[in-house]
Amino acid sequence: MVKVSTIYIRENLNELASAIDKKSSIFVIIDNNLKPYCSHFSQFNTIWLNTSENAKTLDTVAELTGKLLEAGADRASFIIGVGGGITTDIAGFVASTYKRGVKFGFVPTTLLAQVDASIGGKNGVNYNSYKNIIGTINQPEWIFICPQMLSTLNPREFKAGIAEVLKTFILFDKEYYKVAVEYFAQLEQLLEKEGSYAPDGEFCNLSLLTEIIGKCAQYKSAVVERDEFERGERRMLNLGHTFAHAIEKICGEACSADGKQSGIMHGEAVAIGMVLAAKLSVKMGMATGEFADMIEHDLKRVGLPVDVPVHPATGEKIAVTSLLEALKKDKKVNGEHINFIIPQDLGCVKDIKILIKELEDLACDLC
Repeated sequence: MVKVSTIYIRENLNELASAIDKKSSIFVIIDNNLKPYCSHFSQFNTIWLNTSENAKTLDTVAELTGKLLEAGADRASFIIGVGGGITTDIAGFVASTYKRGVKFGFVPTTLLAQVDASIGGKNGVNYNSYKNIIGTINQPEWIFICPQMLSTLNPREFKAGIAEVLKTFILFDKEYYKVAVEYFAQLEQLLEKEGSYAPDGEFCNLSLLTEIIGKCAQYKSAVVERDEFERGERRMLNLGHTFAHAIEKICGEACSADGKQSGIMHGEAVAIGMVLAAKLSVKMGMATGEFADMIEHDLKRVGLPVDVPVHPATGEKIAVTSLLEALKKDKKVNGEHINFIIPQDLGCVKDIKILIKELEDLACDLC
């Protein structure tokens, strides 16, 4: 039977205490950028983590393992990962392997982590720029979500999470898809006018944002419960991700959300990947051009990129041939085929196998 993580959605981080088992020794692995929240974790053994995709390596796992050993963590200890998806990926992997596994929980602090990355038990690290190629599936005991924490996010990092929100609703809920597009489009207008999503320190209509996050968490948690090891339905959650991972491999994931460093954020790549998947669906006769145009238009409205980016080294747009070469190394490749999630309409996607040769022919003018 699948272990289901308890999901707490709370207005205040002070309520975290209710989720923590006081009988365990607590060790917190926390993003180094979250110093303003350090008072909430000062009573625990705290390990600060420098976060970037470059940190998602076995070397980082070994370093954290050493720090846990030095601090006296044992098999009855409890690890809490506090941060975005990179932090939860690493903390979950460390907890799953430390002394053959200790219990753990997450406090996700980015929109992407709150609606997707922290939910589902996928923990892992990268190898030679291949994302999450080493990892485990092991569910956290609980996930504590506090939407108000998102008000301090850089706009670029917040937008990256919007892609995963819209992906979830494309899959499962066409009515909430429309609600979410309108809400995030309003936030984008506020950003253009005020320079912030939360100019007074709080989101416009925080209750609706909380509702949207809760819906996403509910949908993903339910899918994981039915298909923990991604043998069927859970593969649908990869919508947009096959192209996205290829783009990330070529560009390198952004090391920070300040917009000054080269690379691309995961959510940005997912947005582009969904547009490419919709266009591919049209070419295969599985979706209408109007549907693909709607996806592209809506992603633009909420401030997400929709065009294949330029290569950071050459300054030229990434060629289809380069994307396809990266796709051939994807985890979903099986012999001469690759599993692909193809959107047909809101609430309707197909999990299909495509011959890599056929994909090469179909994708020749996608970009």
